[in-house]
Amino acid sequence: MFLAIKIVLVQSERLRQARDFHGVLQNRVAFSGSFLRLHVKPNHYDFARLGLIVAKRIEHKAVRRNRIKRIVREVFRLNRQKIVGLDCVMQLRNSVDISKDCLCLHQEALMLLTRAERYLKKYAPITD
Repeated sequence: MFLAIKIVLVQSERLRQARDFHGVLQNRVAFSGSFLRLHVKPNHYDFARLGLIVAKRIEHKAVRRNRIKRIVREVFRLNRQKIVGLDCVMQLRNSVDISKDCLCLHQEALMLLTRAERYLKKYAPITD
C-alpha cells in the first residue's frame, strides 16, 4: 500500500499534458546552458513539477534520449525541495555524448535549477 502512494506522489510531480507544457513555455522565463534550457513558471502547489523535452531531431538514439531524461530527473529529484512552487520544463538544446558529457549534463542541470531557485526567491512572490 505504501508503494502505491509513493508512485502517485511521483507522478503528480511531472508535467504530462500539452496545456501544462504550453503554459510554462509561454511564460518566457528561461535559463540556458550549453546543452539544456530550463523554462520556469510559478505554480500554486506545495511541490515542484518537471517536464522534459528531448527531441528526436537533436538526439536520434532512444537509448541516449532516455539516459538524458534519467539524469535530469535524478537531479530534479535531489533538488526539488529548493524549487517548491515552480513548474519546470527542461529542454535539450544540443546533442550530448553520454559517454563523455554525462557529468557535464548533470552539473548543467544542477546549475539551471539553482538559477531557478534564485528566480523563485526574487521574483515569484511579486508575480502572485
